[in-house]
Amino acid sequence: MDVETEVTGVVDAPAGTAAIEVRLLPWRPRRRVVDHGIDLASLSSAADDLIGGVVALVVAVLAALLALVVVAGVVVVLLELWIVGAIALLLLVARFAGLLPWAVHTGRGTYERYRWLPNAAARVRELNGTRHARFRWYWA
Repeated sequence: MDVETEVTGVVDAPAGTAAIEVRLLPWRPRRRVVDHGIDLASLSSAADDLIGGVVALVVAVLAALLALVVVAGVVVVLLELWIVGAIALLLLVARFAGLLPWAVHTGRGTYERYRWLPNAAARVRELNGTRHARFRWYWA
């Protein structure tokens, strides 16, 4: 055994001689791409440039669509914030103007409704016998 065989473990066999091929996987790897019989190597440089232009155009259109979606999302979010703020302000004005009544829970399972906040607070103070009116917040 010579030095090249000891270092690399590979010996160039002369043509036509048999050798054992050791593979990591016990099967022979196969092509995973279906061959449609199209040889792209024969394309001229003009066709190659055309394909590059088409790919660049597709990438540009996709980037423009992505930018449009992002801008539209930001506009919709800002518009929704203004709409939610306006609705909250209208509900607050309607509540304090007396259009939406204040509900007072009497503690006995019944509710009384008052159009004005001072009247509702006075009723809560009267029911509790204290100076302070308690508020409970509910979302629904």
